[in-house]
Amino acid sequence: MHDARPLDHYPPGSHRIEARDSWVWIHHKGAWRKGAIHCWYVHGKTWMAWMQHEDPTPDVPWSAWGLYLYDGVTIRRRHAPAATASVEIPTGDARRERITALLRDTGYSVEPYRPTSGDQRTLLIC
Repeated sequence: MHDARPLDHYPPGSHRIEARDSWVWIHHKGAWRKGAIHCWYVHGKTWMAWMQHEDPTPDVPWSAWGLYLYDGVTIRRRHAPAATASVEIPTGDARRERITALLRDTGYSVEPYRPTSGDQRTLLIC
């Protein structure tokens, strides 16, 4: 996952739009951080977010500010509707068991997990 792309300034002729539902996640310096968009700048089909977000330095208690290119991948709504995922688990015989779960896409990775007990099922942990 790449980081959100910072911009130096918005282009001349951009239109400013006040933000609604401004709470977001931003991928910044290798991790997902809480942020809030204060306004949008729109130039043609390009959207830019003027926002504040958590500083990656743990000793800095205040927010960092910046203008970022909006691509829908590195900046995401924090309270987005939950996504539904279906997972098929092999049961050892020819059939498969299907589990449906609600997931929120906030940058978590999914990894297989096999318990050390006699149970041979594989679980996906988010």
